[in-house]
Amino acid sequence: MDRIQKALDKAKGRQSVKQTEAVATNPAKGSSSEKTPAALFDDITYTQTKVANISQQVLEEKRVVAGGYANPQSAVFRMLRTHVLQKMRAKNWQTLAVTSPTAGEGKSLIAANLAVAMAMESNQTVLLVDMDLRNPSISEYFSLNAEVGLKDYLEGDLDLAEVLVNPSIARLVILPGKGRAENSAELLASAKMASLISDLKSQYDSRMIIFDMPPVLQTDDVLLASNHIDCALLVLEDGKNKESEIVKSKQLLAGNHLLGTVLNKSEKPPMHQNY
Repeated sequence: MDRIQKALDKAKGRQSVKQTEAVATNPAKGSSSEKTPAALFDDITYTQTKVANISQQVLEEKRVVAGGYANPQSAVFRMLRTHVLQKMRAKNWQTLAVTSPTAGEGKSLIAANLAVAMAMESNQTVLLVDMDLRNPSISEYFSLNAEVGLKDYLEGDLDLAEVLVNPSIARLVILPGKGRAENSAELLASAKMASLISDLKSQYDSRMIIFDMPPVLQTDDVLLASNHIDCALLVLEDGKNKESEIVKSKQLLAGNHLLGTVLNKSEKPPMHQNY
């Protein structure tokens, strides 16, 4: 929580879901409805989830750099992944919300890179959900030409397989957003949303689910979704927030097991970045 203190100091100075996940190749267990052993996550074949052919070069152009070892910034996200996973695994938590006090602080890009970094570990799968229903952006960061998204699923009669996408990154599946939902609060509080999250968690014991959430001070969406979330990560743009905004964000997230903060757009790079 030392990141919060640093930011404070700076501020003072100025429903039922059908099985749609990947099937790991395993001749002895041909049913896709069975939970996949973690040992088989290196050999996943996506049979129902759509696969988008996205290159590492395209991802890096969008600043999704966590999967590129040659990029020195990727180490930052692997370090963040290690800290987050250690805390989540110690509590047996599966779901993580990534939010910020206000818009434009980089929470969606942090969520995207963190999801990629987590998926690089071979003992689990990762689901990245764009739950910022009023301003979805995950699809843009992964250059996905999503025809439908979470809003369409919650409002319509789609199978989940019609919405999920694998961005050509092993062990990572994205539930993208599409279009603006003015009734985001009602959708997040719906029985269908609760059923979706319950089923996504239960299908695989070794799945980590990351929710890209709206800013915590600008909507009540984070609070409404709190029943589905084990813990939260707060993204702060360096030097942007007032002390009162940071304090209020901490208070609102206190019931969501705030893991810590990410200080984004910092003028000073992390010490380990060029190791």
